Amino acid sequence: MAIPTGPEIIASRLQRLNTQLLATVDVLTEEEASTWPTSTAPSCKWHLWHMARWADYVQALLPPVGLEETCELWESEQFKEKWGFNGIDLGMWGAGSGLGNKNGRSLPLPSLPEVRAYATKVFNHLEIRVGKFDEFSFNTPFTDWHDVDTSIGDAMIGYLAHANRHLGMLEAIRGVLGKDGSVTV
Repeated sequence: MAIPTGPEIIASRLQRLNTQLLATVDVLTEEEASTWPTSTAPSCKWHLWHMARWADYVQALLPPVGLEETCELWESEQFKEKWGFNGIDLGMWGAGSGLGNKNGRSLPLPSLPEVRAYATKVFNHLEIRVGKFDEFSFNTPFTDWHDVDTSIGDAMIGYLAHANRHLGMLEAIRGVLGKDGSVTV
């Protein structure tokens, strides 16, 4: 068996992580998914929305491979308008980062199935984009979302670390809600 390449490892981990992020909400009702356990702990629906927005922002920053489009689905498919987010501060990169709990809690998030459908679409799009990179492109210089000069591969490892932190939060909130907390075992 051949040892997987860096891009193959990243693509595999990304696919597994996205599956786990989506699985965290599959056993939750709308009410449970929308519940903020405390004023400083965002709901599972908020975490899923944030990770979907983050994935959408990241995939749009990645250099195009072939002739693929590199815009955010949030914009091209007008989710912002459909969900009534016009004129609402969505934090850094429009993805909820730095928004604060009070503003985060007031977001007019749509139903859980709508947030999940958006997340599924964006996660699939990111997986396809990342799956096209080879060793050369993963080592290509890249300026990430924090304006740090790095490589595409290193930036994707940073993305995975961020997403895994949110996966842990989703699992913890599920446990607080009385559900089995783990989707990773």
